[in-house]
Amino acid sequence: MISRCAVPFLVLALAACGSEAEEPKSPEEVQAEIEKLPTQTPGLYRITTKLLDVDVADLAPEQADLMKQKGDLKPDVSEQCVTQEESDKGVKDVVKGISEASGGGSCSFSKFAVDGSELDSVMTCEGPLGSGGDVAIAGTVEDTGFDLVMDMKIDASVMGEIAMKMNVKSERIGDCP
Repeated sequence: MISRCAVPFLVLALAACGSEAEEPKSPEEVQAEIEKLPTQTPGLYRITTKLLDVDVADLAPEQADLMKQKGDLKPDVSEQCVTQEESDKGVKDVVKGISEASGGGSCSFSKFAVDGSELDSVMTCEGPLGSGGDVAIAGTVEDTGFDLVMDMKIDASVMGEIAMKMNVKSERIGDCP
């Protein structure tokens, strides 16, 4: 399971927008775009993750509605302290972390673009036993937070296709305790 502290960095690395697929980008090309992102200002951040929509191919409509209601009613809220050292380091190890977090699968970015505070990229992963998926996220990244919408389509082979849409928002709320 991914720790809540890792969410901001993974979100930035997995960020995508539903663009046309392109040739896979090299880790160096992705890293060059990551370097354009603003460095987080040290401090205490509130991270809110909210499920916006979920569709599981083999799930009864009533169960899917229940999942949506639970996601809508109770967003996941956590806090993370970003130290000066973490701020100075930035997100330089993100691409490496993604490849390590993929659980034996392989992931590639077909797009990863930063334009000012706008982030736009597409990542496809292939996992064991035919599983895999695409992650698309669109939004803004600033030095005091980000606001991104993730659109994920996952082929879980055994369960069928799962589509989820979620909003992940981070905002600086003060100094670290």
